Amino acid sequence: MSRTVVCVTEAFGKPKALSDLVIFSDYRPYIPTGDLQSYLKYCSTYAREHKVFLVPHRFVVDHVLYLCLFDRNGSIVGYQGAMHRNLSSQNVLEPYSTVHVMQTSIGNLFLCVDTDIYYPEVLRLAKLKGADLVISSQFIHSYDFKPKRITTGIWNAAQQNGLFVVGCSNAFTAVAAPWDITADKTGFLVQPEHSQHLFCKLFFNKLERSASGGELAERLNQPFCKRYAAILGQR
Repeated sequence: MSRTVVCVTEAFGKPKALSDLVIFSDYRPYIPTGDLQSYLKYCSTYAREHKVFLVPHRFVVDHVLYLCLFDRNGSIVGYQGAMHRNLSSQNVLEPYSTVHVMQTSIGNLFLCVDTDIYYPEVLRLAKLKGADLVISSQFIHSYDFKPKRITTGIWNAAQQNGLFVVGCSNAFTAVAAPWDITADKTGFLVQPEHSQHLFCKLFFNKLERSASGGELAERLNQPFCKRYAAILGQR
């Protein structure tokens, strides 16, 4: 496995040609419990008919918020529960306790559920378990909608752990990667946009060649680094 093509689309939208992994975008916090059985059945059919791996929308089972992964045969090959909850769901949802990394033909995937993307220890554990691709699926409340904040989680995860991170939410889609393998050195392969659609090729051999850290600070904030260096030089 050297390349994976990722496509984000609205639920059951036709994926772009050559897509390996499809992620459904949805404006709801999660699939209503009464619709879940039929929803997952349609997801299985979709994955099988389009011959893609599929990460559908979030859903709740036994008071835990989950994401799951379908393979090209329409079978669920893995799942991940949310280890943290936002303030609005703490009284109705229970925290999950285990990080699962799924080894597949399209990469080693970690499904990052909702607010878990803001907890670096979760992403670090996923990296230590072999993840090279993170799918972050979030619901962002209007009172939390701050453009710089909503992308901080996926960007930090990519820079700190040397991962590809696909962000999919009701507020934006984007793909973050180690800064030195992005063309403009911003740390984004696909810049954040308020859209349900995204298409991106991920080359995993670039992760292997990526430097970890290096001159990141100097490149991102040159005036600050020059001033700080000057202050240190006066001591």
